[in-house]
Amino acid sequence: MEENKNKFNAFKTASIRDWEVAARLELNGSNSKELVYQGTGWSIQPFYDQNYNLSPAPLLPISENKFLGPRTWYNCPYLKVTDAIKANEKALEYLRDGADGIFFELNAELDFEILLKDIEWQYCSLNFLVKKNQDAIALALHDFIAVRKTSKSPFHGAFFGNIAPPCLKESYFSFAGFQMIPSASPVDEIVAGFNLMLASLKGDFHDTAGRVAFSVAVGTDFFLEIAKLRAIRQLWNRLLVENKIESAPLFIHGHSMPWSNTNYQPHGNMLKSTTAAMAAILGGCDAITIDPEDNDHSMMIRVARNVSNILREESHFSKVADPLAGSYFIEDLTQQLTSAAWESISKSTA
Repeated sequence: MEENKNKFNAFKTASIRDWEVAARLELNGSNSKELVYQGTGWSIQPFYDQNYNLSPAPLLPISENKFLGPRTWYNCPYLKVTDAIKANEKALEYLRDGADGIFFELNAELDFEILLKDIEWQYCSLNFLVKKNQDAIALALHDFIAVRKTSKSPFHGAFFGNIAPPCLKESYFSFAGFQMIPSASPVDEIVAGFNLMLASLKGDFHDTAGRVAFSVAVGTDFFLEIAKLRAIRQLWNRLLVENKIESAPLFIHGHSMPWSNTNYQPHGNMLKSTTAAMAAILGGCDAITIDPEDNDHSMMIRVARNVSNILREESHFSKVADPLAGSYFIEDLTQQLTSAAWESISKSTA
């Protein structure tokens, strides 16, 4: 034991000054401050240590789902619905081939009995993106759930129509779903999404909080995307405190859009999808949709669908609820995004 202690004492404690001297040598005399990556309302420092003034960040929720693990997310491939029968067949195919749910895009009223035939909703997550006829489709879906659900099998998922139907309430299913539109600034993206949500609720946040969901595009900047999702959840917690709400779950859906770069072909989108999925999972998403580069290419669809499964089954991302808790870098960046966004949201709602 004494021998091991002496080995540790052989290393000199490095100070920030020591780091700066070493960095200057590596940079051929340049100042390490030139490595600061500055954005609107945030900055990425060249180093982080335990002396950063960080308030304790809440941990990501620990899932009680014994099958999907403490860091639970649902793998929900995108499916645009033009024909309910064909869409049902394709959805069942995706679920048989390893998906945990579906992300449907609906643009017209339809019969949910046909679309969701033979889908055992209690074991998966069904999410709906609706850009037209939102009120009518939401009401039809609500009626379908009311008939089919049981107390022992809640239906998981969200309805993303950028509306908050006042009378539609279901446990575990979020009818007040809002899309965050991608922006060059993550702060602007978050602020716009929260302002849209608050404006749609029309002062009824207290009664509607338990039904809110966000669908968030996940881009190529790995660490920034992680911090963006974590900031969304921290802002949500602040809103709950401000409105004296003890607890209300927030559903976050991450969406990796198709990406093509000639420098990384033929597997550029697979590489992007993997880093985007990792960022969404580590950021705390509840469901994720990974788009293939080509929706008419069966192999690309299969690859996109299996990215999430590989991260769960082979990389074991589901084993730890919040693996980035305590990371100075991530928590500092998250705090910067949260503070900048909260300042703007507070001004908008004042």
